[in-house]
Amino acid sequence: MNRKREPKLPDDYREQTWDKLRSAVLAIQQSKPNQYSLEELYQAVENMCNHKMAPTLYTRLFNLTDNHVSHNIEQFLAESMDRFLFLKKMNETWLAHCNQMIMIRSIFLYLDRTYVLQNPNISSIWDMGLELFSKYILLNTLVQTRVVEGLLMLIEKERQGDKVDRTLLKSLLRMLTDLQIYDKAFEQKFLQSTERLYSAEGQRLMQELEVPDYLAHVDKRIHEENERVLHYLDSGTKYQLVHTVEKQLLSEHVTNILQKGLDQILSENRINDLTLLYQLLSRVKNGLTELCTAFNGFIKKRGRTIVIDPEKDKTMVQELLDFKDTMDNIVITCFNRNEKFSNSLKEAFEHFINQRTNKPAELIGKLLYFLLCICY
Repeated sequence: MNRKREPKLPDDYREQTWDKLRSAVLAIQQSKPNQYSLEELYQAVENMCNHKMAPTLYTRLFNLTDNHVSHNIEQFLAESMDRFLFLKKMNETWLAHCNQMIMIRSIFLYLDRTYVLQNPNISSIWDMGLELFSKYILLNTLVQTRVVEGLLMLIEKERQGDKVDRTLLKSLLRMLTDLQIYDKAFEQKFLQSTERLYSAEGQRLMQELEVPDYLAHVDKRIHEENERVLHYLDSGTKYQLVHTVEKQLLSEHVTNILQKGLDQILSENRINDLTLLYQLLSRVKNGLTELCTAFNGFIKKRGRTIVIDPEKDKTMVQELLDFKDTMDNIVITCFNRNEKFSNSLKEAFEHFINQRTNKPAELIGKLLYFLLCICY
């Protein structure tokens, strides 16, 4: 029994069909109407693949895409282009490229799912589009530098209080991520500029601001950087970014913060400021250890002024009890009931009540009574 032969294709079938597909691709790239239906184009691709024309089809599609993307770079080489305009045009080009590749892939889906899938050394149509965009647009040193510098400029403006286009930032940073160059091209430079900014800002504001105002500023900055991760930065940047802010605004200034402002905010019982101080210093290495030591020193110094003054003998115990209540409340309310602070507080009180020499018998009795009060 004779097998049924497949109908022979016309001699010019390959070229005629490619011309149809080529015109469709060019129409997509030039944002012009397409005269063929998606179904007709999809069927043409399937027919070419089934007649062993897939390698030629893929090569021709690659060359067509390569030519289009390579021409797109020319607009980004103008020296006089405004930086913001440059970023807007780059974003428009990127979004247009992505939309074009989605439409082109829908036409060549059969090629993608057969020939490409069977050849692991060949990129999928989507990946091929990304690789060509990366090759011509962002692996050009001049263009890449302008993109990154433009992004850093916008972020710096936002940090200075200006309103910027976060949607534009998010889109372009997503582009760098999709092209797998976010880490090398952008992140390192971004973190370096962050470190420089906050190093200078920390030095300046520690001189200009009172400690409560400085703490509020640091808290605001940390919140702002977390917002940047939420709105447009890659989530993988968060740890290093926040760590950089904490190091430059807190770690480098812990001793100065405590020396300059702790005694005052403790003396004035500024609960909110003490709570914020504890929260911020808990974020940095040895921050709470230094706070606990300074807290201990304050109690010893303040308590000693009460104990050694003979004029306060009559009111001493009540003053000490009031002082103890205030410090206890700070440990509970502001220092999260931290046991180290509780123990340090107790040690400080036990220490300073022995500072008065030649204590009369009546005073000794009062001090013993006070010790019993704080111990039980």
